[in-house]
Amino acid sequence: MARRPALPPGAADLAGRVELAAGDVGELVHVLDAVRRYRVDCIYHTAAILSAACEASAASGFRTNVGGTFNVLETARLLDVANVVFVGSGTTYGLDNIPPRIDDATPQHPANMYGTTKLCAERLGLQYHRQYGINFRGTRYGMIVGPGRRITHHFGDWSGIIERPAKGLPYTVGSDPECPCAYIYVKDVVRSLLDLKRADASHLRQRMYNVHGFTATLGEVAAAVRRHLPSAQLAFERDPGGAMRAANRSLAYTMDSTAAAEDFAYVTRYTLDPMVADFIAEVRAGRAG
Repeated sequence: MARRPALPPGAADLAGRVELAAGDVGELVHVLDAVRRYRVDCIYHTAAILSAACEASAASGFRTNVGGTFNVLETARLLDVANVVFVGSGTTYGLDNIPPRIDDATPQHPANMYGTTKLCAERLGLQYHRQYGINFRGTRYGMIVGPGRRITHHFGDWSGIIERPAKGLPYTVGSDPECPCAYIYVKDVVRSLLDLKRADASHLRQRMYNVHGFTATLGEVAAAVRRHLPSAQLAFERDPGGAMRAANRSLAYTMDSTAAAEDFAYVTRYTLDPMVADFIAEVRAGRAG
């Protein structure tokens, strides 16, 4: 398995404390080799091909998102890994006719290949827990934002609207400023995963949890950016093809985190203004990639 030469900028403070190994989650032998070599006792399974790539190639999406999850779970079974913590997605709830507030009992009806593979991965984890006793736990999020996220039209806009002005660059958002979004800052995501992993099993009523940050429109995010960066050059340009509107339909909700709060004490620390302030500070500290 090839070694990656360097840590990403966002993890530069870990230099000398961690080692990165490159491999393909779709290859069982790669996963087995890494877990065996480093004597892993917990796998945080975040590997996935995202929406656009899944739509471009259903086979690639299935191989990585479903086959990769199978490989992680099978490795945990074969090597007696104590914990598997999985990062799920709110896209499993679909695109249309989504209630304004989603809880853990809301029916999941994915409307694209990405959502379909993520739901399948959830169910694989639940099956491995039932059949083999794997300590599978997982979370679902809306739009995860933070420094270093790939900045692209559509889903990358939610991070780009903060990161680019923080670098002193102009940015044009390809959407309507009134589009709402279920946000969560990456630091809340990481903390929720650690808290879920550490939680006593007797406190958990389920294996998958919705975890919410806050809901805001892109216009509200832009206003927050301008409060911190008065010279920010931000513009909005509606997407004529409709792809952004379709993406927005899958994110315009609030995720009910009641179960997460009660079972493993999750609480959102980064609402809109604290998130923007911290995001800008992280970018200026050189941790944006």
